Amino acid sequence: MNKTLLACALAAATFASGAASAATIIPVNMNAPGIGLNDPTPATPVGGNPGTTVGEQRRIAYQFAADLWGAVLESDAVIRVQAQFTALNCSASSAVLGSAGTRQVFANFANAPLAETWYGGALANAIAGSDLAPAEDEISSNFNSNLGQPNCLAGSFWYYGLDGNTPAGQVNFLDVVMHEIGHGLNFQGFYTLNTGAPFSGRPDVYSSFVYDNNTDKTWVEMTNAERVAAATGGGLAWTGDHVLDQVPLVLSPMVELTAGGTVSGTFQYGTAQFGAPATPENFSGELVLVNDGSANPTFGCEPSPAGAYAGKVAVVDRGACAFEIKARLAEDAGATAVVVANNTTGVINMSEDPSVTATIPTISVSQADGAILKAGIPGATIAFEYVPDTFAGSDSSGRAKLYAPTVLATGSSFSHFDTGMTPNALMEPNASADLDATLRLDLTPALYQDLGWQLNQGNGTTAEGTCDTGIKAVEIGGLIGGANLQAADAMCRDVHGSGTAGYRSCVAPFVERLRAQGFVPRSKANAVTLCTRR
Repeated sequence: MNKTLLACALAAATFASGAASAATIIPVNMNAPGIGLNDPTPATPVGGNPGTTVGEQRRIAYQFAADLWGAVLESDAVIRVQAQFTALNCSASSAVLGSAGTRQVFANFANAPLAETWYGGALANAIAGSDLAPAEDEISSNFNSNLGQPNCLAGSFWYYGLDGNTPAGQVNFLDVVMHEIGHGLNFQGFYTLNTGAPFSGRPDVYSSFVYDNNTDKTWVEMTNAERVAAATGGGLAWTGDHVLDQVPLVLSPMVELTAGGTVSGTFQYGTAQFGAPATPENFSGELVLVNDGSANPTFGCEPSPAGAYAGKVAVVDRGACAFEIKARLAEDAGATAVVVANNTTGVINMSEDPSVTATIPTISVSQADGAILKAGIPGATIAFEYVPDTFAGSDSSGRAKLYAPTVLATGSSFSHFDTGMTPNALMEPNASADLDATLRLDLTPALYQDLGWQLNQGNGTTAEGTCDTGIKAVEIGGLIGGANLQAADAMCRDVHGSGTAGYRSCVAPFVERLRAQGFVPRSKANAVTLCTRR
């Protein structure tokens, strides 16, 4: 067996012998007293999180995420995850929310499916059926301690609720924890992307499932130079059968952004974390260039006359104010949708602004494409149209695409799903408002199956595994209703004790939410009721 420790900072089939048990994932608090996960600042319980200090709410949310993943995956080896709040890269309009990865890699261990191939520690232990490095923690994770400060995505704050109901302008902490633990569970490759070189001379299991449509080669087959080009070529896709089979179940039909009238062609686009998602049903019409009468009229940072863009799609230039402010001002002037023309190459995915709320769909286009659209005004039209037999975020062969933007994004490129996925996926590089990792993990469990993880085939349980709720822990398509109930039960029993009035009051909102979402059919209602009253 070969073992190597990794310094990790990412931004961002059954192989083991015998039957594995549900995974136990233990957060290891790395913060000193009084800060981060131990912050004593008083806090009001929120969204099912009963913590009464900021630090306690953070610890509860982290443990809830650990219990969700533990209910989804199987492993006979305990998975230890180092967790801490630290200062991460920030600006006034953007922030690295978290970073994580495996702390060691292994090759040629017992039951390893691929020889001479690196596996992250947690995955290698699960496949081997034992802890290959008992003295080591498997995963390291960090979360931004400065979020919301003037120089760090100003005005945006962490939301510590467990109900998926994130207020506008806040960032769901549990979703980010689920994402970062996900990297440590081996949603990551170990190649050096700016040189194309494999880590310590070996390929890794994640990279062995990556294919480049531009060269028609697998990642492992390519030369170092070809890998450097592929990392920014936009053609990377996942070849694993489990993901391929579930793409039609998880992803929406593919749509194209198509121009008409005085302009023709299709255009690449970026999405927004605010407003309605752009669809063929809500995004079409004649283009109009924003003119707010200011010194920079096409920036759209000042109010335009009422009805100035009534029934039209407003084109606005990037710059001078937040994207959501531009969208809201165009909406106030009657626009039905907004196109933001970038001020540089490529498209961008746009963050929300806590000071306003825009409801109309908003997309971005590149600087060059924005110039083409603006040159066609008046008379240019634009619309989203369905592409038959294809899915948003997949390639022409139906394979899920991986993130390979034109500019290499260290810590994000390669080791994420592509941002073109609809609905947005947990393992995309950006946190999106429509995520809810308490109930939906999309294609991520299927990708883990391709890597070699076993998924829990049983039901969610309560009372430390002694009561079967009848609700599947994880279903095809990444639905995790049973895992949610199991995590909620563990949290409520830990805080209030078993069978108490406090426990029943704590767990009841989680049960009601699962019923409302369709996870508790009538045939399972009695079992769920019994298991949450003990």
